[in-house]
Amino acid sequence: MQEGPAPARVLAVFDHACDLLTADGEVIGLVLPAVGEGPLNVVVENSPGLFDGLQAGMAARLTSLTIVVGRLRVDLTGVTVWEPQPNWSALRARRAAIEARLPTVRDLALERTAGESLLALLADPSITTSDRHDAVLARAREGLGLLRRGWEGDLGALQEGVARLAGLGGGLTPAGDDFLTGMMLWAWLAHPDPASFCRAVAEAAAPLTTMLSAAFLWVAAAGECSVSWHRLLAALAGGDETAILPAIEEVLSHGATSGADALAGFLSGCFHRNGAEVF
Repeated sequence: MQEGPAPARVLAVFDHACDLLTADGEVIGLVLPAVGEGPLNVVVENSPGLFDGLQAGMAARLTSLTIVVGRLRVDLTGVTVWEPQPNWSALRARRAAIEARLPTVRDLALERTAGESLLALLADPSITTSDRHDAVLARAREGLGLLRRGWEGDLGALQEGVARLAGLGGGLTPAGDDFLTGMMLWAWLAHPDPASFCRAVAEAAAPLTTMLSAAFLWVAAAGECSVSWHRLLAALAGGDETAILPAIEEVLSHGATSGADALAGFLSGCFHRNGAEVF
């Protein structure tokens, strides 16, 4: 941020977060501690209700020392900088151990997921959902088939698969975008060239979705993720069985289905092992 005031505006307001959009197109999330650290987040130590009265479109002013939105003033002096990128080299070295635990992750996540998320892609296909969600799942399956070819280097198939998923679903972070975010985290763990693969995904997806969702896609493309994902990856790599379930539940707690949709993308990213589906 610059020393002089820079203009911004409120992009969206939630109970525990207020997202800002700068004039340069950067998204900054002011969040309560319950949300926690994330690539876009500034954690504000305060109580629920902090963002009451703020509305989308409201003007904000940013400097290197403060963020001011309406009556809210956030002091950035002495702020602690958090590293949003996990140690992917260390995690890739533990990939086999992580993969061995993913069927358990899937089962635990499916047992605990309420509502209709893209985790249904990994569930028993005989289980029925609403007609609307069935249509979303059908389009996601089409996209997933194309993404498998894209994973192997078919750029055209990759772009077409991303187009099937980008913006799929409702809200400021549609389910299909969350799915792609999770898939890119799997790519950072398993793809031979994660930076190029994820850049291609983000370039294809970002123009097809919301500004907020595009920001999340770009940080995932850079291998960055929330503290909840850091904890899950560490639990899977470290083999602490007692830490895995709480980490899954923390990821699933994000949004109505955002966490579940991202976890679906991560799990579905295990495309093939010796020519066969992992799941």
